[in-house]
Amino acid sequence: MSKRTIQVSRPMIENKNVTLERLQEEGQAINTETTQPLLITIKETMKQLRVSRSMMNCLIKREGLPVHRFGRRVLIDPEELRPWLTQRRQAS
Repeated sequence: MSKRTIQVSRPMIENKNVTLERLQEEGQAINTETTQPLLITIKETMKQLRVSRSMMNCLIKREGLPVHRFGRRVLIDPEELRPWLTQRRQAS
């Protein structure tokens, strides 16, 4: 197993009260933004909606849940999900 060496500037170690704002000003802060995927899987959508696989199939085939197909792969745009849910609620 090889050892890795990480170089850290000395002042950063000695000063424990460094704020995120100061690190950002100095260009040393780690990017804390999380990026959302453009499309999510059926499994991820099932978790968000808290439904079973058979219910997901029903929502896609009968209820018109918008999907994007890439060969056999079926993906869902999270930005299309909320408007679809709102539309579905208003229709019932």
